[in-house]
Amino acid sequence: MPLNAMDETGNPVDWWFMYKIAGKSTVKSGAKMTGTEYVYFDARKPTDGKLTLSPNRVDKNGALPETLQQLYGTAAASNQRLGWFFYNDENPITGKTNSSRGHTKGVLAFDLATNTAFWLVQSTPKFPPKATYSFPTTGEPNAQTLLCITLKDATVAQAIAKQMFTAQQPQVYLASKVPNELAKMPDDPRVKLIQNQVANGNTPVSAVIPFTSKAGTKFMSIAKNKYWGLDFYNDLVGPTLHDNLDVETWEHDPTPPSIDSDKVHTVVDMKGIDLNPLGIDAAWPEPDDHAKLAISARSEATHYVCVGDINFTVPMRKRSGGTVAFQCEPLWSSISAILMDVTVHVKKGSKADKQQKAIKEAKTARAVRATKK
Repeated sequence: MPLNAMDETGNPVDWWFMYKIAGKSTVKSGAKMTGTEYVYFDARKPTDGKLTLSPNRVDKNGALPETLQQLYGTAAASNQRLGWFFYNDENPITGKTNSSRGHTKGVLAFDLATNTAFWLVQSTPKFPPKATYSFPTTGEPNAQTLLCITLKDATVAQAIAKQMFTAQQPQVYLASKVPNELAKMPDDPRVKLIQNQVANGNTPVSAVIPFTSKAGTKFMSIAKNKYWGLDFYNDLVGPTLHDNLDVETWEHDPTPPSIDSDKVHTVVDMKGIDLNPLGIDAAWPEPDDHAKLAISARSEATHYVCVGDINFTVPMRKRSGGTVAFQCEPLWSSISAILMDVTVHVKKGSKADKQQKAIKEAKTARAVRATKK
């Protein structure tokens, strides 16, 4: 059977995004959230669609288990042309965290028989599990973000694996056997990652690779290794996309200054999520959000959504990781609507503060000129 991202009812879909709701959410009605609820969006949504509350739960049914079930069971185990690996810096089997490897979490799977593949990028520690599907209770209190893409073919999975090996150093804790066709190809990056190999040396690496989904949606994988030394969002994502960014990540450590290295764009962190603009009674603050999410600021003409596995914090400069950027206006609109007030981490009167004021003044001047044309 071909590998695909699977939708809420178990049918193939080009890609899907979900935002798992924090179990610590504030609910006006007084009801309690379990931390297994989520809002969902996929490639089949209409252009006027929005994130909607799923009737499913991540621990029981819906797009996430439907997708990963393809890798569990006897059929997957007996397929000698199927390759896959689970990676997470917090190992669900041992319970240990490996901070020397990438701050990366996800699943990459490919089937050489059908030339199909999918990639799951997610932010849940200690997930996915071994043997049978389940969702960790440790992941329920905080919010999580997940993006799954049906890749164009197994060669795209190879390109992604190459970037992951050179720039992300994922900790692979569970994997298939090496597919028969690749058994005599030890330099194939998919083989290296299935075997949990890690790149040698301390050369700074950053990499940006464009790729497409099966249906032709354009994505961009942006990654850096722990030796790169700069801030991921300020110095790589923002300048690559040429956009100001709003980020919502696990920011329990000091955050970098907002100004980008190009001195033109900024990155600002959000205070939390409020789903009420979508008609969903739930909200949670940033300390309860384990998302790895960034979007283009509302002022930008181009609107990207970025889903990854690295935080907007100073310690992340010493960790490998990445994000996947793509454009989808209705999804961007939904996420933009639920982000709570921004926090700009610059001191009043500082150089960064003056730079930000200059940026705002320049944008205002451009907007005034545009209205006069």
